[in-house]
Amino acid sequence: MNCVICGIEIYSIEELLDQGWIPYFYEGEIEYGPACSECSGTLLQMAEDGEMELKERYEGEIIYQEDFLYEVSDEEYLISIAIENSIQSILN
Repeated sequence: MNCVICGIEIYSIEELLDQGWIPYFYEGEIEYGPACSECSGTLLQMAEDGEMELKERYEGEIIYQEDFLYEVSDEEYLISIAIENSIQSILN
């Protein structure tokens, strides 16, 4: 799994959880993700609705590292669910 902002790759659920990756965030109405802890700590903030969003000063400035022909593997899908569930349990 790669950070959509900087492109850094991570290989396991344990690393993702330990390193504080964010499974998804929004720039306006568009959902992106995942984001590594370094990028999310610098570029993202919690919106009023509780979702993570790109800070306003960075809107339109990021060139995302996405490959639209890339198909998410079952493992990557499960990793993103595990991260999201972990974040929700922390917030609750």
